[in-house]
Amino acid sequence: MLSLFKKNTVENHFKKISIRGRLAFGVKCLEQYIKEKNLENKHLDKLISVLWVFTTSENLAEWDNKISDLDPNNIVDKHPDNKASDYKSLTESEFIDLKKYYSEISDELFLLIDLIIDIGTTDLYGATGSYSKDTLQSTMRVYQFAQEKMNEIPNIHKFKISKFSEKSGWGNKIEKSAFY
Repeated sequence: MLSLFKKNTVENHFKKISIRGRLAFGVKCLEQYIKEKNLENKHLDKLISVLWVFTTSENLAEWDNKISDLDPNNIVDKHPDNKASDYKSLTESEFIDLKKYYSEISDELFLLIDLIIDIGTTDLYGATGSYSKDTLQSTMRVYQFAQEKMNEIPNIHKFKISKFSEKSGWGNKIEKSAFY
């Protein structure tokens, strides 16, 4: 568990990082978690690829549609109206395969993916405020997850290149290579 002092220090760093940078931090954590747990998989590769689009996208609403089609919460929804035809970027066989895969992943991995998607979607259609409290909260939960479940955590300082002061908190578009 994070000490209050360390939590406040880390949180203050993340307050200065844009939402694009926060999501990039989350994706880097996901990549590291997958590597450490030997979970490499075509479904995760596709998810990560779409997550990274967020950092360079001109049209975040379009990104939202694509990530919604890969969101485990949507895919495994047991509602009878949840069918493959609702997912524009997936074929029926991809939907069935993804549903099976997501229903078998660990709760840890499911949570991490959920938190990262939340960073990108929470304030998408609303105001970010002075530091996007809701995306900050999800980012801090990703950080805490990384501290508890991972051997290596991405260096927070690498993400400061994407500033919250740019583009109303969203940050300027930035290639994923900037975070490596």
